[in-house]
Amino acid sequence: MIFAAANDSKAILVWSLVLLAAVIIGFVLVLWVKRRLRQVDEAPTLGFSLADLRELHRTGKISDEEYERARGKMAASLKHRESTEKPKKSD
Repeated sequence: MIFAAANDSKAILVWSLVLLAAVIIGFVLVLWVKRRLRQVDEAPTLGFSLADLRELHRTGKISDEEYERARGKMAASLKHRESTEKPKKSD
């Protein structure tokens, strides 16, 4: 009877440790996945996209003049960035 109780206690301890290890591993795995997903979401953005600008204009949050001005600035910025990022090759 005493051996059975000691054996049961050992089994309970072993399975408790296994469960604890599984919880810790699961927690670490969730943290790792969250960190990986956050890194993907933190890609640098340029601010408003043209689609965002169109949506603001369509919903009436910006006027026609504001839309045209912002679109012009966006186009100029993209042209400037394109010219500075890609040096032209001379033949």
